[in-house]
Amino acid sequence: MRLPLRNDAPPSFEEGPSSASSQVDGIALQLHPVPSKEALVVKIQPPQGPAADVHHVPCDIVLVIDISGSMAAPAPVPGENGSEDTGLSVLDLTKHAALTIIETLNDQDRLGIVTFGSKSKVIQDLGPMTESSKEKARENIKAMRPQDATNLWHGIRDGIRVFNDAGRSSRVPAMMVLTDGMPNHMCPSAGYIPKLRSMPALPASIHTFGFGYNLRSGLLKSLAEFGGGNYAFIPDAGMIGTVFVHAVANLQSTFATEATLLLKYPAALEIEETMDESVLREAPKSIGSKENNLMQLRIPLGNLQYGQSRDVFLRARKVAKHDVNGDQDTVTATLDFKRTDMPLQDAKSKSKYFSSLKTGAGEAGPESRTVSVRCSVLKHSALPESEIAYHESRARICSHVSSWFPLGPDGEHRVIAGGREEKKKELSQLISEIPARNYNDAQNQSLMEDLTGAEPKGQISLAINNDSYFTKWGVHYLPSYCNAHSRQICNSFKDPGPLHYGVNSPLFIACRDRLDNAFDNLPAPEPTPTSRGGPHRHSFGLSSAPKISMSKYRNSSGVCFAGSTPVELASGRTVPIRKLRRGMKVRTPAGSRKVALVLRTPVRREILCRVGSLAVTPWHPMSLDGKSWTFPAHVAQGTVRYTGSVYSVMLQRDLSSEAHAMRVGGAWGVTLGHGLTRGRDARAHAFFGDYNQVGKSLVGLGVDRLGVVEGRGVERDARTGRVCGFRGKGAARGVGVNGALLVNVPLSQC
Repeated sequence: MRLPLRNDAPPSFEEGPSSASSQVDGIALQLHPVPSKEALVVKIQPPQGPAADVHHVPCDIVLVIDISGSMAAPAPVPGENGSEDTGLSVLDLTKHAALTIIETLNDQDRLGIVTFGSKSKVIQDLGPMTESSKEKARENIKAMRPQDATNLWHGIRDGIRVFNDAGRSSRVPAMMVLTDGMPNHMCPSAGYIPKLRSMPALPASIHTFGFGYNLRSGLLKSLAEFGGGNYAFIPDAGMIGTVFVHAVANLQSTFATEATLLLKYPAALEIEETMDESVLREAPKSIGSKENNLMQLRIPLGNLQYGQSRDVFLRARKVAKHDVNGDQDTVTATLDFKRTDMPLQDAKSKSKYFSSLKTGAGEAGPESRTVSVRCSVLKHSALPESEIAYHESRARICSHVSSWFPLGPDGEHRVIAGGREEKKKELSQLISEIPARNYNDAQNQSLMEDLTGAEPKGQISLAINNDSYFTKWGVHYLPSYCNAHSRQICNSFKDPGPLHYGVNSPLFIACRDRLDNAFDNLPAPEPTPTSRGGPHRHSFGLSSAPKISMSKYRNSSGVCFAGSTPVELASGRTVPIRKLRRGMKVRTPAGSRKVALVLRTPVRREILCRVGSLAVTPWHPMSLDGKSWTFPAHVAQGTVRYTGSVYSVMLQRDLSSEAHAMRVGGAWGVTLGHGLTRGRDARAHAFFGDYNQVGKSLVGLGVDRLGVVEGRGVERDARTGRVCGFRGKGAARGVGVNGALLVNVPLSQC
């Protein structure tokens, strides 16, 4: 990325007794020395939101989409009874995600589209998203068909050319590259990163998305690093929606682009980065004269989001024994960045700015800004100890994960060839001494959950310590996880740690929710015509599939009924399911049984199926005749958008599956922990059928005196995408699980 030019105004400095801070255009740059740890925390805090009320920050997006033959592979979504094959391919879902992006753009944005198979093709130049342009983009996307080889390089090259041909603007520029495999055609002989280094500065950030397990993820990570963007791993169809939604929401809530932190300090100090290794990392270099020898460290930061701080944890130690001129412990930090918008304070200036976007005026690009601050590293930070511990722990996790994927001479990350057992020991040592383990706040605990929590958490330990897991998905997941923490962005609803990013940005949340709704509410894609008869045949036929709810491809809820659902008690009386409490007796096919626990989950605009008078989640097994079991998605008369709380029930322990169902509105609804964990029965589920696992997960969230547990959806296994636990009250939309909820109940009482 091109370095932003410094402005002519001299930097302003303010020093405090324990830290230093300076502010320009609402963004604060702070230095927080921590002498006891020989550390320095640089905090960059953008404003919470734009000065003007905007729908989203205007963007220039070029989609670079893999249409090689492997993209025609089926993309079954992990359902509640195994993977459900909907007839959709990976390319079908990619096209749906692209259509989702279009729905949230307007004429202040520009969109371009490039496809690549054995050859690359620009199918739409970068242009404003007027209604006619959007319709053209939709047609171009729907017309995509899988081809042959994977010429990734030409796709990236043409994506760059699309930006260059369109000219610069004040929008947020981003190239989004999605592929499901390894490039195998026309790769640069010297490597992708050396080839990019030999070219002029990139006109946009590069964001890479890897789908499935046959990936060259080290290359995708390096491309994203060089392009100042993010690499995201999409293990299966169940994650494609949430990953794309979060990626675009982060772009649409960007405060500044091309941010660079520059540190200047005397040679008597030693300062080094502590996060993951990157293709853009630079060693400190000497500047100045022999008499006034200074060092300089440059740290590229890329985009900054509204409401989300960027916190850089550095090692800072004094190495000189004698103080030559009395100023040998002072660091000067300068942040260069480019504003994505102008500070619009009135309707007239706002109208003028957006008009320039629509007409193409103002092609000089965004304005460069600078803010500087200086501070002695011997002072003591005013940051809370828990926050210092969090940033240090975050850096140490990323540093360890990164050490598994060192950079090769061609700038590509590759898995270490040997010494893995020693690396596992290093992870154990990290877990035993990481500062986060000594604090109970949500941020530090989220890191511990990612490190070593019980499944489905603890994905870092699971990915590293199990060799088969590491080989299949850990090699792709770990760099993606590390990227989220180093850039401090929320990249999906999956991991507790990254969920904390963006929670203080109303603009990010609003953009994400709009994208969520767009992804769900667009008409489900029709399966792409697929080849019959091998790779060299070209006759096509359409696959058939039932109606599909696209919410399944980003869903995080469980199996539940709406709160008004009538439940028949053992006495014959009915009550709404929301009024059930522990100890109440309900009617089951096996007679009267007591309620052990009730799970209440608040939802917003959740898709529920209409089955008769019932409103139920699509995959909650039901029996209409008392004999056979099916899913509401297969028998529903329609769907509704429901806001309120949905409920699931766990009855007293019983070895008979017939004792784990309730009479609900003239039908039978299965209850949790029914005992069927395998087989073809619609009720069978490895987690929902396991009484002990369900009970343990619910009790772990906290149970009130009435036997009610408040949850926030489900946890999914990173490898299979299947439900394997319940998400706690504190884990919704970016907050970690709260371990101090209400009163715990021993599992033996369930």
